[in-house]
Amino acid sequence: MLFKLPKSLLRKGDLLVIMAVFTVLVTVGAALSLKVSASNTSNFTQTINTGTLSVDIVDAAYSSVASPTVAMGAVDFNFSCQTSTGTFGTATEQIYIVNPDAADNGWTVSLAGSATTALWDSAGTDYDFNDPTGSGCTDGADTDSFGGQMTVDASGATLSVGNCSSCGTGNISLGTSSAFSEGVTDSITIATAAAASDDVGDWTIQGISISQEIPAEQPAASDYDIDMVLSIVAN
Repeated sequence: MLFKLPKSLLRKGDLLVIMAVFTVLVTVGAALSLKVSASNTSNFTQTINTGTLSVDIVDAAYSSVASPTVAMGAVDFNFSCQTSTGTFGTATEQIYIVNPDAADNGWTVSLAGSATTALWDSAGTDYDFNDPTGSGCTDGADTDSFGGQMTVDASGATLSVGNCSSCGTGNISLGTSSAFSEGVTDSITIATAAAASDDVGDWTIQGISISQEIPAEQPAASDYDIDMVLSIVAN
């Protein structure tokens, strides 16, 4: 807006004062403008790290199960070798695989005993899980246990996508039937993902068949147990 001052006020001294005040106002205004511009913009930064390749036993809500178990079918004492069966991976205790961009060339999940010398332990006489003598029906080299051999068959199991909305099961294969044999087959493959599988994803496995050959005349007991360990490695 333009305005005129009365000529009577336009004395030289007054003009100088007006010009000085105007200069101060312009300078202060510019300073304030620069100050506001510098302080009202913040640069935010973010880093998303690659996660850890993992395998776990989880419930239907994907929470870790504290003490997962596989209950093999009960059998009666028998004077002949016999087979007990069970299922590894259920709706409430499913195998859960997570690859958060940690294994771009695929991965392998395996099952093994807690040690190659592990046994079906009880307060009485133990028996083996990886003695192939007589197809698990005959006592072999172990002097502290009877024979016995476990077979794992993942070929008929169910592989499903977990929480990932954009993932698939392509290029992931389930393992075939295989029996433990101490020093020969100490771990058995449950599933293998090829390099062409999704680099980011999560999957569940249910319904792996487990069978255990129990040697003849294995003493009756209700406390037989053995620890088996799942592991996953990047290819």
